[in-house]
Amino acid sequence: MAEPAPSGIAPPERYFYHSFPRRGRATDDEVAKGCKILSLIAEAGLLLAPQVMTWRYPHANGAPPREVEIIQRRVCFTELPPGELIGHARAFGSFAIEYDVGVLKRMGALPAFYIPQSVKEESDGRSSLGSTLVVQAADAMWLVTRLAIMSENLAQIGPEVETFSCTFGFEKNMKTFDLKAADLRQFIEAFFYAITPPETLHHSLEALLSAFCPADSLKDGGGELDYYREREWRIAWNFAHRGEEQMARPSPAVIERLMEIDADFFGRTIRTPRGPNQLAAEAFVFPSLDGSTVLQLARRLIVPRQAIAHAAKMLARFAPDVPLVCIEDLASGVATP
Repeated sequence: MAEPAPSGIAPPERYFYHSFPRRGRATDDEVAKGCKILSLIAEAGLLLAPQVMTWRYPHANGAPPREVEIIQRRVCFTELPPGELIGHARAFGSFAIEYDVGVLKRMGALPAFYIPQSVKEESDGRSSLGSTLVVQAADAMWLVTRLAIMSENLAQIGPEVETFSCTFGFEKNMKTFDLKAADLRQFIEAFFYAITPPETLHHSLEALLSAFCPADSLKDGGGELDYYREREWRIAWNFAHRGEEQMARPSPAVIERLMEIDADFFGRTIRTPRGPNQLAAEAFVFPSLDGSTVLQLARRLIVPRQAIAHAAKMLARFAPDVPLVCIEDLASGVATP
């Protein structure tokens, strides 16, 4: 935890950083890969990449834990004083786009909701409360999703159809129900009267579930509260402002460029509720806000010295008012906030 500033001394400035490339950092390819990512951000926008998160909680009867997979689509930012960025870069990449918190709020960012992982040594599951809440929030999302799908399907059939068949469940545990269409219409109208429609609630709950993050990094040598200490904010899922969606699926041209950047990552197949699909195709692209691109909204662009020339060309073309800073100068104190 940061120490409070002595009386009469202003606390250090803190900003939010979207750093890259995390895959390929500290390698011979880091600068080239970072330049490709920067060019794509300048031309297309920030990428909300999907990640399949697995949450689990133990059953009260001692049965094996229930596991739930949730697809999170998000772009991440870390809150730091500029002097700590060089250390952050060792884990997340030496390129960074710096934002003020006010700008980030307007972009729809939220603090990540950190969920403690269960204590391995315990036998009664008491430390699994956080994971249990996430899984049950996912159940609430799937309940609303079922109602949204039924509402959509009911709108496509005429009044002459009396029975409506619905199949629910997961993988091997599926069951079909024959429901009366008229009763189902009345049920949906009654239970969603004067509140948010099921279609909108479905998207809201998916966005909410994209904000949950484990507090502990218990793999690959990580430790308790490692993620919690990252002070992460996220733009999670697509959202609409005054009826206008702010994001879009990546175009074929953007997907092709993503494959050039990292085919092993963006070309992998992930499971979705609609079936398997390429990871890149499941992403969202956030291009702009109120007429300004996501790069134009930045406070500063910070890159390694070897990338200064490329970054200067990108800024001159796409965001000429954004200052450019060398991360090595920032670390030595030559650059100022």
